[in-house]
Amino acid sequence: MTDYRVDSFQAAARTLRNMDLRQALYDEGGILMERVLVNLHGDEHRNRRAVESQLFRKNFFRLYESEIFPALLEETLDQFLVEDALDLKALGYRIMVHVSLAFAGIDRVDSSVEEADTLHRLLIHLGQAATIGQYHGDRAGIMQEILSAMEEFDRRFFQPSRARRVSLLERFADGSLEEAELPRDILTVLLMNDDMVQLPDEILMKEVAFFYLAASHTSVHSLVHATNELFTWFRARGGSPQELLAEPRILQRFVHESLRLHPSSPESWRRATCPLEVPGQGEVAEGSKVVIDLQRANRDRSVFGNDADCFNPYRERPPQVSPAGLSFGGGMHVCLGMNLVAGTILRSDDQYDPENHQYGTLAIIIGELLGRGMRPDPERPPRKIEASERDVWAEYPVRFDGASAA
Repeated sequence: MTDYRVDSFQAAARTLRNMDLRQALYDEGGILMERVLVNLHGDEHRNRRAVESQLFRKNFFRLYESEIFPALLEETLDQFLVEDALDLKALGYRIMVHVSLAFAGIDRVDSSVEEADTLHRLLIHLGQAATIGQYHGDRAGIMQEILSAMEEFDRRFFQPSRARRVSLLERFADGSLEEAELPRDILTVLLMNDDMVQLPDEILMKEVAFFYLAASHTSVHSLVHATNELFTWFRARGGSPQELLAEPRILQRFVHESLRLHPSSPESWRRATCPLEVPGQGEVAEGSKVVIDLQRANRDRSVFGNDADCFNPYRERPPQVSPAGLSFGGGMHVCLGMNLVAGTILRSDDQYDPENHQYGTLAIIIGELLGRGMRPDPERPPRKIEASERDVWAEYPVRFDGASAA
């Protein structure tokens, strides 16, 4: 059956909002991704998203960015930023493991380096389920790695975390614990609303594992790309990236522009649930695959200007268009954690309120690393992964000028 492609910005935005197109990007990773939120459609998707959206309210993002995340970031950097030369991608995973654990509802037991190494390894293996459809090569070994990682994650981390939350919810039910004392995470929200979502343990584990890997992988991808664009910008124009420490709003614009150029997935795939019209393609049959080219849509010159292929954090754009383009998706599958990662996305700069503005975890991480002296490693150039259709860094060596904090 023919694949239909959509690559202009407006057509892509309309296609993402089409309720008769179901998610299809993760079909080949069903070993983990089947029946998780991102793969659901229709009433089941609406119901689960409504439950999980309870966590993603504005007061949650404000609390997380102002209180919870800074402490997690400082703890992680104090533990792992102990050498002058590091791989930014590996360090990014160390940081995001902490964030995604708190977000998903997985408890750390002893906060040791060994435990962090295990969680990092499991994250890498689990994450392969989300990208296996775009991997060129033998997949049999990868599928076994994913299965083994799921079994270890379930036994060692998910089941103890679930048991603790069930105990806390029992105390909440009998009045011995206030609701404010409950953990604020996906697992707790799902357990509290079990009568609505009715997830068997296996699917509940997969849902939590998905949030764990999604909150990490996409952010690490974006962190490295944004850092590279920032270094490249200042290398070409002179000055120092550390100048942005005094201008967090401008640093956030650097992040948004990088997100536009480097969506975590270059494409979104949809499958038609009935005959329908696709912009620019006419009518497509039920079962047809529709490929939404996010990378090309985000570089549409009619929207982002004649230099749309270039990195320009100061570019002007139509007020109704996100500076990150369509990188967070759209319609029913728009990213729940968009504001957590990217902060407040303004329709126009005159809405900026420095007293209440949220800058997003990516800008905060980059700012903290710049404050600790991060710069490109002059002796080790970065390199990308050749075997993936995605624009992914294999490693990004950086140095820290006297920044060891431990």
